[in-house]
Amino acid sequence: MKSYFRFLSRNKLYTLINVVGLVVSLMFIILLGDYTWRQFTIDSWHKHADQIVLIGSQDNFFMWPQAATDIKAMCPEVEQTCCVMSQSGKIKYGDRVVEDGDDKSTIMLADSTFFNFFDYELTQGNKRYALDKPDKCVITERLAKRLFGDKNPIGESVQITGERHVRIGHDDPYDSTLVYTVSAIAKDFDHTVLPNETQIIVSMQRYPQVMGYQLENYTAAYGPNGVSKVFFMLHPGTSLDSKKSVIADYLDKNYYGKWEATELTFTSLKDIMFAPQNSGAGMQKGDKSRLRILLAAVLAILFFAISNYINLTVANTGFRAKEMATRKLFGSSQKDISLKLIAESTLMVAVSFAIGLALAFALQDEAIDLFKGKIDLAGDISLGTVSVSIAFILLVGIISGIMPSWQISRFQPIDIVKGSFRYRSKMVLSKIFIILQNVVTVVMLTSALVIWLQLNHLIHAPLGYNTEHLFVIDAPDGKHQTVRNLLEKMPFVEKIGRFEKTSLATGSCSMQSVTRNDKLVTLYLLDLDKTAYDLYGFKKKKDYGQTSDGYYLTEEAMRQMEYTDTTTQTVWNKPIAGVLNDIHRINVLQGVEPFVIQFKDSFNYPSFLVKTNGDKQAKATFTAMLKEQGVPEADMEWSVQSLEESIAETFADQKNTLKIISLFTIVAIVISVMGFIGMSLFFIRQRQKEIGIRKIMGSTSHEVMALMLRTFCAPLLVSFVIAIPLSWYVMTDWLSNFSYRISLSPWIFAVTCAFALLVAVLSVSIQIIKAVRTNPVESIKTE
Repeated sequence: MKSYFRFLSRNKLYTLINVVGLVVSLMFIILLGDYTWRQFTIDSWHKHADQIVLIGSQDNFFMWPQAATDIKAMCPEVEQTCCVMSQSGKIKYGDRVVEDGDDKSTIMLADSTFFNFFDYELTQGNKRYALDKPDKCVITERLAKRLFGDKNPIGESVQITGERHVRIGHDDPYDSTLVYTVSAIAKDFDHTVLPNETQIIVSMQRYPQVMGYQLENYTAAYGPNGVSKVFFMLHPGTSLDSKKSVIADYLDKNYYGKWEATELTFTSLKDIMFAPQNSGAGMQKGDKSRLRILLAAVLAILFFAISNYINLTVANTGFRAKEMATRKLFGSSQKDISLKLIAESTLMVAVSFAIGLALAFALQDEAIDLFKGKIDLAGDISLGTVSVSIAFILLVGIISGIMPSWQISRFQPIDIVKGSFRYRSKMVLSKIFIILQNVVTVVMLTSALVIWLQLNHLIHAPLGYNTEHLFVIDAPDGKHQTVRNLLEKMPFVEKIGRFEKTSLATGSCSMQSVTRNDKLVTLYLLDLDKTAYDLYGFKKKKDYGQTSDGYYLTEEAMRQMEYTDTTTQTVWNKPIAGVLNDIHRINVLQGVEPFVIQFKDSFNYPSFLVKTNGDKQAKATFTAMLKEQGVPEADMEWSVQSLEESIAETFADQKNTLKIISLFTIVAIVISVMGFIGMSLFFIRQRQKEIGIRKIMGSTSHEVMALMLRTFCAPLLVSFVIAIPLSWYVMTDWLSNFSYRISLSPWIFAVTCAFALLVAVLSVSIQIIKAVRTNPVESIKTE
């Protein structure tokens, strides 16, 4: 290995390019490997994972707790049931209080079957009796440490105060401060679709007190911590597919909504992570699309690093050829030399892997934020993961070492000693790698640009109402006039309207269900004054003349209610004042919702719709003003909302995808640039004598430089021919997921190809300029 280390020390640029490229790519491979493994194996560790299903509809996993017993009774396939709900709130022991905020699902309500149903491990206590009484609770190790320190918590009493996220009706009869006795300690939740932030599990029997509402048969409730969920454990080898009609008929007759067998779903526990009904509220949510993008991007970076390594190793083999020829002349076989080169490559990969692993540990938290999923490198170290890592190092090392070995084996020692080996190398393999690298670069550049264009297209899509510089302000009770007076004094505030019930873009809504021609229709209600109406800028399709108690219906409301142009009265026996163009309540991808809008002058609980002149400090000023009026910091997110920001936040997944693609594209470009620099150095060393002779024969520096650039960059033009159709195919497939999307214009591909060419030219120009400016006599002497 001494000769190898000597070679590395003499070729510092070669060493730097290889190590940096491999380290960065292997760091991402390690992080993504752990992330991917966790995503695809989540909850597979439960003993009865294959028997557990979650009932739901095509839209969500909501189910009434009281329905579980009846469904079990009518379906002999069901062995047992388990109802689960998640909630945020305060957990108190003495003067110690745990309140994580941000609507984290720190409290889990579950049936007494929970710990027999699932295999969450208890470190203390008995699974059979852990939740057999309403006042029992199980706490996690994390909470035990936070509340009790070194004290044994078993038998101690804790208080729970649930948050009020949902209110059904105007009454609030429940006291959410309840006392529980700790019956067991569970390991912290991990590698499961249920909320990993869960700190306490309490009996489902007292859910109305914790949640603040009773789920009656005629209601459905959806909060930031998800919905009420019912799991079924089926007898081995059975399915509920044949019972869909029976269950749907039971739900349709006894519960809210219209239930049909085609809408009913039974999702396997191991599939819940990626199920479309999983909104991410109260459960861990995976995104296969993002996962595929991550895998493709990281594999592209790994390809860049390995191809650079092979490319540069093969290219520089010419400069180690005499060493290898000497070894052959002294009796070493081709096998010995091949094993030596493979060992060197494996060592390089192993060292790079070790450095990459250290960086992966250091950047683990940042990767969690970027990938939006759990990564636990330390916790996931096992014999299996170590074996996979060693196999990966050996595989990459062997692949990286075979090519230079094969290159040397093509020549006899005498060719190498005479120096003809170096000049007979036509860089065919290098050109192939350059083409492939540039294809990947162009595809990634195009992807980043298209995703950015599509994201902006979605954010600024027409919704049927205005959002520019509009804010929703909620004043504290009893201070509406005070807040309005303060708003009117702000110089950047242009107009102030009032409304209540449904708030467009910002999410809160008021709905009412009516039956029309034996069909249940849910309508969104919005009451507002004339100023708010003008600020929203609704467009009238038809105007029948405004009345004091008339309703404006959107086109979708007219369709769902099956009203015609001659209909003059709504189902509530109030006149129809006019028909408005359709409205997308949240964003353009959510479809249009049926709205019933009424003008009012007086409101019970009004919100302000405020139009500003675009001042960037507006939100901060509104926030400071409401703080002075006593609005708690925890409620500020809902008290001051920008319509533009709210719409942009609904595309958080797309923004994160763009962030990931942009990061990996930058990394790929950097590795590619380093490879170009390394290859240009070898290329110039090979053509040094040719450059000197051309200059002696009368060629100008510009002519020689243009010739070298054409020779080096010719493969890039080939790569563009491959990359453009490939980019078009990939992004057309991605855009097909959106109902509202951009078209792929030729300028997109022209820009990305031009940028990739510019990067390549700039990368190699330095070495070419340096070679061209060298005295030709010195070039010939060197050769």
